[in-house]
Order: sequence, then structure tokens, then C-alpha cells
Amino acid sequence: MHAYFLKFHVKGEIAHTLLLSEPEPKLLVDISAEAARDSDAPGFRYPKRVSFTVRDQDLIERFRNSVAPGDVIEATGTFDQSGYVPHHKGHIDTTFELLDFVHSPAQADLKHAGRVFRTVQDARPN
Repeated sequence: MHAYFLKFHVKGEIAHTLLLSEPEPKLLVDISAEAARDSDAPGFRYPKRVSFTVRDQDLIERFRNSVAPGDVIEATGTFDQSGYVPHHKGHIDTTFELLDFVHSPAQADLKHAGRVFRTVQDARPN
């Protein structure tokens, strides 16, 4: 299998974070492109989200001290696809590593390389 490497630029609402200490310290961050729904049940408040990994210790500290679930961030990082790693009853072959982020106003548009991408302002049902 060939290895692939790409960069990503994403804007979304922080759905959840999880700090892992073993085998190496890393922060898992779930980001949703849609605003939270009015549900307290796990998995239904943000039904569509993507998990990103933060490995840099300084970035983990900055992230934990400056943003929280429900905040909107604009982030950049890498997309790395390699061999399949066993995970529960399936396999993972793709890692999204978050390399930098900025806290973003909740209703600002995503701008990248001179283009403006309109985002969903409120995904909550009427």
C-alpha cells in the first residue's frame, strides 16, 4: 500500500476532547461541521463529527487552556494514510493530525487560499 500525505483546513464546533497518556500523550479532538443539536444523549448532540489527533505537547496545553467543547475553531493539519491498524472489531488506516488552530467567531465564514466557504449557521431543527 502506498502512503499518502495531504493537508487539511477545517472549521467547526468542538464536540468532545479526550486526553490519552498511553503509550504516548496525545489529545483526541472531535470537530463537527454542524452546530450542536438539542440532545443530551451521547452521540446525538453531534451526530456527524471527525476525530483529530494533537501530539505536540505545547499545542495540547494551548488547546486545553484556550478552548472547550462548544467553541468554534479553525484548524490546519495533516492527513496521513498508511497501513491498517487494528481497532476494536475494525481497522484504522487514516490519521488526521491537528497542527495549529485559532479560536473563531461562531458565525464567521471559512477562508482559505483566497476563497470564502459559507458554513451552516445553525443546524438545529426548527
